[in-house]
Amino acid sequence: MPIYNKFSEEYARIFEKNIEEFRNKYCLQKSDNKDFVTFYPAFGTKANVRCDFLFLGQAVNGWGTGLSSHEDWCDPISEVVKASNEYLMEKDHTPLDFVNVLWSKSTFNKYTSDPVIKSFYDENNKGIQYLFCRSFFWNVVYKTISDYYELDRSTWDWSRKLVWSNLYKIAPDGANPDSFEKELQQHISIELIKKEIEELKPKFCIVLTNSSWWLPFQKGLRTEAIPFSSELDQIEHFERYGQTSIIVTTRPFRGNNERHVQQILELIKQSH
Repeated sequence: MPIYNKFSEEYARIFEKNIEEFRNKYCLQKSDNKDFVTFYPAFGTKANVRCDFLFLGQAVNGWGTGLSSHEDWCDPISEVVKASNEYLMEKDHTPLDFVNVLWSKSTFNKYTSDPVIKSFYDENNKGIQYLFCRSFFWNVVYKTISDYYELDRSTWDWSRKLVWSNLYKIAPDGANPDSFEKELQQHISIELIKKEIEELKPKFCIVLTNSSWWLPFQKGLRTEAIPFSSELDQIEHFERYGQTSIIVTTRPFRGNNERHVQQILELIKQSH
């Protein structure tokens, strides 16, 4: 399968360095044989197409590529890029359309009735293990994009308008990284986020997490704080890095995602 899009070779070099240093440091300090997943950003925008939105989560709890802390792992960058950016070209999908296919049981059954789509998702292990309609993160993402561009929320058009990344690219399989695991990769994680913003040059970077997760990146990037209305109580920080406006929100596991969408869009409107 072809690769939809990816960052530069310099980014790949930093990404590989992150994996190598994390594994080496972990093995020096821990004797367990813990499994981790590794995540490379997923593109909805094609090469040479402007990306206005970069959405950042915390870390993936499960993904298609990983490493054991005590095993060699050959050629990791090609595997992580493939896991995030392989796409179903025959159906004109983007790498982010797995969210649309796996949105609910009904969407999964509807789209995988097509044998081509079913074969792709079976081969890439994206079976119905999780329904994305339950995700606070993805509800905010698709609604924010759809409403900003005045797209019909019921279409798949939103998936072509953003890049999805995470603050930390390495996490235990099935969990978020703990403070020790974040510390091992923090320096290079900041470097990777910096590189993502500098290469994409998005208008907006939406960080759907909270202050404690974002603080090291805020310090590392030396962002410029921008005043905003206290009425926007789901917004924790509004900052600028270069020409990119960064909006950091609260991150409830459950809650009124429409309220987050409304406040993100209101802040964007007020600032432009």
